[in-house]
Order: sequence, then C-alpha cells, then structure tokens
Amino acid sequence: MSSKKPMFPNLRSAIVSIAVVGLLSVFALFAIDRNNVNRLGSYQKQALGDLQKVRSHIALRFDYAKALSALLEQNGHEASLDSVVGEFEKEQSVADLTARYLLLDEALGLLQRNLYADPAYLSYAPYFEKMYEEELALSDALLSYHTKAEYFNRQKHAFPALIVANRLEMEDLALFTLAPALKGRP
Repeated sequence: MSSKKPMFPNLRSAIVSIAVVGLLSVFALFAIDRNNVNRLGSYQKQALGDLQKVRSHIALRFDYAKALSALLEQNGHEASLDSVVGEFEKEQSVADLTARYLLLDEALGLLQRNLYADPAYLSYAPYFEKMYEEELALSDALLSYHTKAEYFNRQKHAFPALIVANRLEMEDLALFTLAPALKGRP
C-alpha cells in the first residue's frame, strides 16, 4: 500500500512556493541578462580600444607620407602621394581605412623603387624607415584588434548573448584586410 502525501500541505504553502520559484526564475533571467550585457560591453570596449591604436598607427603612417610628399615637392619631384594622403581622415570606416591604406602602400612601393637611384634618396630614406617602423607597430596592434574583434563577434552570436546583442543593436566589428600590404615590406 502506498500512501501518497500531497506535495503541499495546504493551498497557502503551494502559492508561496510557486511565488518564490517564480521570483527566483525572474531574478535568474535578469542576472543572466545583465551578465551578458556587461560581458559583451567589455569585449566590445577592449576591441574598440585596440581599434583606436590601429587608427593611430595608420594616421602616423599617413603623416609621414605627407611629410615625405612635401619634401619631394620641395626637391622638384611631382606630387605622387598627394592624391593618396590628401583626404585621409582617422575616423573613417574600417573598409575605407583598409582601401586607403592599400592605396598608400602601393604608391609608397612604387615611389621607393623610383627614388632609390635618386642622389637625394638618403634624405628620403628616414621617412621610409619611420613608415616601416609604424607598419611593424601596426601589425602588432592589428593582430590584437582582430583577435578581440573576432572573439566579440563569436560571443555576440552565441546564445543567450544573441538576444542581448539584438536588443542592444550591437553590430559585428569589421576586420581589416591589410595582410597583403603588411607581408611585402622590405
């Protein structure tokens, strides 16, 4: 003989138990949501901090190219870099910065080959060396940004962070495609 005892001895204990479970469930959902908001915000902030470093290195490289262009004009060379460095803005989108950087890299590669035989090349060489140093620093900053941006993008698309990302309208972080330019330096 099995004697079944009721789960709740009376209606009051049933209501209290259900209310406590409901409140704990709501609190758990709120805590999970806040955790995801904070976590995604932290990942995004770290990636955007590295993006600013990348932008700074690219801007310095463009500044050195502008200075080199001015020096070339003073020495009577035609302004081959003016069209590339003329309208540079540090706060462009990642895609625009990538395109501008690749144009600059191509123009600098051609210019350096053309100027190498020039007797005044030694006065231009320090600019090329500084741009190369900035490119090395850019490579490190770019690797750090890509690592953090890819991690943010992956985390953003995972459940339950996906719900938070959609609610907060978080966009994927764009990646640079500078690998061809960074591989071929002298």
